[in-house]
Amino acid sequence: MRRIKESFFFDKDKLIRSLKIARMNIYYADYVNNCLKISLMVNIIFNIFVFFILLNMAREAGKYSNLFLILAIFPFGFYIMFRFMIGAPEAKIIRSKKNIDAEIVSAIRSLILDFKANAPMFDALGNLMKNFDEIGKYIKDIVIKVKLGSSLEESLNEIVEIVPSESFRVLLWQIINHLETGTDITNSLDRLADEIVEKQRIDFKKYGKKLNVLSLLYMIVAIILPTIGFTMIAAGLIFMGISMSMSLIMVFWVLFSLLQFVFLAISGGNRPVVEA
Repeated sequence: MRRIKESFFFDKDKLIRSLKIARMNIYYADYVNNCLKISLMVNIIFNIFVFFILLNMAREAGKYSNLFLILAIFPFGFYIMFRFMIGAPEAKIIRSKKNIDAEIVSAIRSLILDFKANAPMFDALGNLMKNFDEIGKYIKDIVIKVKLGSSLEESLNEIVEIVPSESFRVLLWQIINHLETGTDITNSLDRLADEIVEKQRIDFKKYGKKLNVLSLLYMIVAIILPTIGFTMIAAGLIFMGISMSMSLIMVFWVLFSLLQFVFLAISGGNRPVVEA
């Protein structure tokens, strides 16, 4: 029963792994408690705002039965807010992956130049740590582990498990294979860079095709719904004998603003990175 309740709100194993990959140094139970507290506080503030809107509407209509809607809005709002908060590690992972993918080709080419100059592997990784922000965070962990006594192979194998980007993971596997077998790595890295660039270009072309559909949806969400849609809703409410109060207008304004915010977040998050 406990497992069913837990899975309804979040997946424990998935959350633990997400916190690890997102590099959030916090125990999962503490993170859940923080999400519960923040969700409760935000939901209370939101419901106070909703309560005064419903109260104003009830006074204008002379019926206070609408105030009972708050009993349904409160738990629903709390659940939505909690799910949003508990998904923060996933959002952080996505941002980290996009930042890594934006740096990965330049990082590979930097390694190739260092290897052609006969630079040691540890020094080449040190250059990545200094010159690349997102990739440098993971390389820094490797460098620290090596300085604390772990072998370079062990450190790479530990980090490769928590890397959010598949391209970066392949790069680390190439380095691990080179350290274990001693085979030449420059040609493999050169092919890997070309493959990543080609994949990024294909993804960007696919996104360009989706952009027409997204533009149409944006016109609906940002223009048609707030204007024609609101006019039709207002006409329907007036026909039903419901007056258009300022409180009701504010409710529609908040709703349409949320819809636009969600759309912009979704469309912006789907944009792939591409590097020439």
